[in-house]
Amino acid sequence: MLSSISSSSLARLAVLILTLPACVLGIEAYCHLSGRYAATTYYFLKNAAFSDPTNAVFGDSHVMAISRIPEFSFYGWAGEQPEELNTLTRYLYDATKPGKIILQADPQWFGGYHEKRQKFVTQRNLISRRFPTVLSSAYYWETLRPNIVASGYDVANQIISSAHAQETSPVRSRAAAAEKRWVELYPRQHFNWTWLSPDDRADLTEVRVLEQNPRADFVRSTSAAEFEEAISRLAERGANVCLFRTPVTQEYLKMTSSIPDSRFAEFEGYINKIASRFKLRQVDFRDLPRNFSDDAFANSDHLLDSESIALWPLVARACFDDGRSVDEPRK
Repeated sequence: MLSSISSSSLARLAVLILTLPACVLGIEAYCHLSGRYAATTYYFLKNAAFSDPTNAVFGDSHVMAISRIPEFSFYGWAGEQPEELNTLTRYLYDATKPGKIILQADPQWFGGYHEKRQKFVTQRNLISRRFPTVLSSAYYWETLRPNIVASGYDVANQIISSAHAQETSPVRSRAAAAEKRWVELYPRQHFNWTWLSPDDRADLTEVRVLEQNPRADFVRSTSAAEFEEAISRLAERGANVCLFRTPVTQEYLKMTSSIPDSRFAEFEGYINKIASRFKLRQVDFRDLPRNFSDDAFANSDHLLDSESIALWPLVARACFDDGRSVDEPRK
């Protein structure tokens, strides 16, 4: 009798031991193959976990996660904040020595629109690089059940909050109407920024500049401390870091000096000091051999995809192949 019970228990235990790995493997396969995991949130996490970060580009939606330079990985997230950048550099270079690094050096790192924006790039959301299974990511676990049982439901849009609501003003009211027109036109073939009227472009640009205006006293903020810590870590690990200011329209540039309480010039001074302190090369989009007219843009500060493809190899050459000393200031 005892022998029978023992044999039965062992059989059940054996089935359990064999079943659990099969379930885990099945869930892992589902997370890799299901169309439910095609959203940019999941793509970013898998790209960070399974790509080679030796040569890399960091930033926000101007960078994203599709490589535009051969032998470089891109680690950009829409609305990325300095705290998320710092998390990424710890995550990627814990066991990998960095090589050539291009870091977006734009004022929106400290823009007012970040104040209530939820952070997505967190240690718990990232997939373990030591044990690279998507199930090591809290984000995958938390969205697994809704992805399995829900139909036609975009979980990613729930998790990532948008920028905080802005106060009502005439320009914001006009911009809201202009944005609706932009949303209608953007999917059309050959769309570019000039398809909108000058008034619509002006309103949308002004709102964008106001949102990206660095916060008051940003230099002494925890965000600045995290930004500098990320750069310091890269430098200490021997990275060849280049700071790059991404393209914006001429109207955007003009408005940075005309809005009330503008801190764009303060940011320029801040980033120049960072470059000097760490002996980093700086490249500005205006230094590149390319014409950034309005028809190259999708909005006031994002290039069209075709222009972005052409841009990044130029940035890499300017950063690493032009023979200048790293501490030589830009013209």
